Formats: sequence, C-alpha cells, structure tokens
Amino acid sequence: MGGGCGVTASGRWAERIARAQAALREEGLGGMVLGPSDQMRYLTGWAEHGHERFIGLFVPEKGEPVFLVPEMNAPQARRSPAGLSAVVGWRDAEGWQSAAGEILSRWRVEGRTLAVDGELHAVHLLDLQAVTPASRWVAAGALMARLREIKSAEELELLRRSASVTDAVYEACLPHLREGITERQVQDVISRLYAERGTRPAFALVCFGANSALPHHSTGDARLRRGDVVILDIGCLLEGYASDITRTLAVAEPEPEADRVYDVVWRAHCAALQTARPGVTCEAVDEAARAVIREAGYGGQFIHRTGHGIGLSTHEPPYIVQGNRQELRPGMCFSDEPGVYLEGRFGVRIENIVAVTETGAEPMNAWPPDRLIRIPA
Repeated sequence: MGGGCGVTASGRWAERIARAQAALREEGLGGMVLGPSDQMRYLTGWAEHGHERFIGLFVPEKGEPVFLVPEMNAPQARRSPAGLSAVVGWRDAEGWQSAAGEILSRWRVEGRTLAVDGELHAVHLLDLQAVTPASRWVAAGALMARLREIKSAEELELLRRSASVTDAVYEACLPHLREGITERQVQDVISRLYAERGTRPAFALVCFGANSALPHHSTGDARLRRGDVVILDIGCLLEGYASDITRTLAVAEPEPEADRVYDVVWRAHCAALQTARPGVTCEAVDEAARAVIREAGYGGQFIHRTGHGIGLSTHEPPYIVQGNRQELRPGMCFSDEPGVYLEGRFGVRIENIVAVTETGAEPMNAWPPDRLIRIPA
C-alpha cells in the first residue's frame, strides 16, 4: 500500500495504520482524529483516558500520524507500542486547540471531509470544528469497524485465551453459590478469581431470582434463595482482548417452566451457531435464534439482539440483529446470546463467543450445559 504511515511505526501497528490510511483515501477523506478509545488502541497499542483533557491521534491520509496529548501524557505516548515519533504535548494554560489547528493546516484539509472518533467528547469535536470551519466532519466508526472486524490469527488466539480464563472463573465460582450469599458477594468472588488468574473482570452481572428477568440488572444485595434461577454474565480483558459468557442455572428446584424455557433458549443458541457461516447475513443468524423462541411462544420475551461483535471492545461490530444485512466473513467474532425473560419471575440467557471459520462457526468457549443444571441450596 503506497502512501502509508511514516517509517517510525513498526510491525503490526505500521500495517494497521497503513490500512487505515488506505481506507481514508478510498473514501476521499483528508484524515481522521481518534480519541482515547479502543480505536486509538487498535492503531497504536496505547490509549490513556484524559478525563476532560483532550487526547487525540491525528491520522492523515498520507504521512505520519501525530499524537496530541497533555504534556503530562507525552512520555507515555512516546512509549506507545507503535513507536510514533510525532508527539505534541500541550499545557493546561495554553490549551490544545491551536496545536490541533496547526496539525490540520499542515494536512491542507480546508474544504475537505475529515473523520472523527464517535467516542471523542462532543465538546472536543466542537473545538475541532471551530479550528476547521471550512471542513466537514463525519463519524469514523464504520471505517474503523471494517479494519477491526476481521481478526488476525494473533487476535483470535488472544480471544481464545481470554475466553478460556472466563470459562475457568465460571467453573470456580459455582461452589460459592450457596443459599444466603448476596449477588454482590458473588461478584466479589468473581473479581478475586480473575485476580488469581492475572486479570480482572471487565464486568460481572450476578442476577438472582426475579432479577434474572432483567437483562442488564445492576448487581446488588439480593440473597440467594432455594428455587432461584441464577444468571451469571461475566467477562475480562486479557492483553486487551475481551471475553463474555452468560450461564443460567438453578438453586435446588426452580418453578417447572424454567426447564422448558431453558430448553427453548438452548435450541435457539444452537440454531444461531449452526446458521453462522461466511456469506450469511447477521440478520439471518438473529432470525435463526428468534424463530425458535417465537415458535415456542416466547417471542415477545426475547427483547434484545442475538449478539454483538467482540475484540478489543466487549461490544463492537458486527451486530447480530434484525435489519443488519452485513455478510459474515471468516475471522469475525461475535456473541451468540439469545434469552427469554419472564418479568417478575425469572430469565434464561445462554451466551458463548463464536468465531466465523471458512466453512461455518466454532465456539471459543466451553459448551454450555444442554439442560438447566441444579446446584444444592
């Protein structure tokens, strides 16, 4: 690829930056500004939250990218894995806007369209617009998604390792589920188990009883009771790459319908996995799971998409949802997580991460149980 990044970027980072610049040229964009997000991390291996202070990576269509960061963060930016030499530090008393204007003026982007990270603070975008009044700004998300959605062999291996750690934490957590323990106490156990394996949870949703009918319940002080259905939705970041599983189980004997709902969700989970392969659309995978649940009479209780992509971000494209006609390609990874939620009673969700192969899709996690397992009270 001609016209890529400068010579200072190295290895995988140089290749990624070159692909980003090629994409900018293909779309007729003059450049791109990324905030301290996973987009920046993907291109450089580094991102540091700046709070209210501006931290940005300026990527021109040709030439070397530039970090513009608070002076206090400049040493970290210089040590980024990408090895970029162009690092501009700004001081609080002076602000960053004039330095941004100088960088952009060197690109000769007046009147051109530029891309901006969707995770950049809106107030920072307003300032960028002020220093480039003749330019138009568009979202960089779709462009970056195309770069990130096909995982390399190295990325796939990191995702598998992250998944393996989370599988192990789930199994190690089960003996702690005993009547009377609180959701928050189980969450603490999960944090400790991740720490013992050299990482920490990116999230840990622990849902007892009726709380399991809330897909994004906030873990609290509910105590585990005999007959509860339990949902554990956990994941971590290992060397920057995410994992995410959900398991559903019961304490002693739940209400009878729980077994039927679990079987429906299990079959929906399997249907999505069996449907996923190169050339199949994301919405077709969603429909495969949704049809099983709808035919069982629970269509109105499946209230979210079937899955989301995963990589550096726990949630990223491709999204497995109705209306998304994007075709799957080898190297894409996403969650397969159908669910049924009976408000005020219980919910069931089963989630694995799957990777699209040349001929189909394969789970990155251990297989979830094919029936609702019971643990003693």
